[in-house]
Amino acid sequence: MKRRFPRLIMTPTAGRQLAKKARVLGIVILTVGLLATPVLMSSAGNAQNARVAKSMAALKDQTAKLGAPRIEGNEPVGDKDAPALYFGSTKMNNNFAVVDEVAKEDGRGMTATLFVKGGDDEYIRVSTNVPKPDGSGRAIGTILAGPVLEAIKMGKSYYGKAPILGVPYVTGYEPIKDASDAIIGIYYVGYSQSDLEARVEGRLAYAKTLLGITDSEAAAWKAYEDVSRANVQRLRVARQVMLTAEQSGSPIDRMQAQTNMMQAQLDARKALQPVTEALYKALTPEQRERADALFLLLSGTSSDIFQR
Repeated sequence: MKRRFPRLIMTPTAGRQLAKKARVLGIVILTVGLLATPVLMSSAGNAQNARVAKSMAALKDQTAKLGAPRIEGNEPVGDKDAPALYFGSTKMNNNFAVVDEVAKEDGRGMTATLFVKGGDDEYIRVSTNVPKPDGSGRAIGTILAGPVLEAIKMGKSYYGKAPILGVPYVTGYEPIKDASDAIIGIYYVGYSQSDLEARVEGRLAYAKTLLGITDSEAAAWKAYEDVSRANVQRLRVARQVMLTAEQSGSPIDRMQAQTNMMQAQLDARKALQPVTEALYKALTPEQRERADALFLLLSGTSSDIFQR
């Protein structure tokens, strides 16, 4: 007996639906993989962080107003006998006016440093507001180390995450060159970033890339980012209160702190909804297909990120 098998005929409409499902499934798989990675890898080729780029421009502008960079003589900084770095007639060793002004302009924990090139290709902090890890003052006289140093030696800038005296920072470094084009020091700006903040920034950066945010959508995306960041800070405070109550509070204290945490999570969702709706409306139909998968997973940026 001859067996008959049904013929598999796909209509154009069914084909388009299947292709759409495959694209969305691919986006989900890609998103899971990307959002599972906490932060962008740091390297000399990373795109500049907007805050860092702005402060770097301010640092270079303020020093340029003083005059051309040069080295003349020596002046101790900390416990190091360092070459004296000048911009015009202004000596920068132990002079913190410029770095403090740059940090003040940013207003959110930005730090700035001027390094001078010493012997054996070492770079010494001669003007800085980067604190020592023990909080005992400025990290004046300390030496640059790590992957940044290799980039500078090749005459390249470095933008990305880098450890400073054991603390992770989002950074920017550019060579200081004299009139003969020789590297005599380094400009630095950057801000410290906790693992939680790095995780959030990593998720937002990946989401922006996957959606392909355009200039016309930038305002809507920024509103979404701002609320996401604010939610994380609010939830972090509520979680810390809850953990403290669980460790040393009474049963009533623990119950209240848990209730407050749940309320904070609800408030975070409510705050995120209008900016998410506005962003969704600003997207193209193709971007919305990606967003359908992406926003479901990205919702953890404002709530379950503390559990990861």
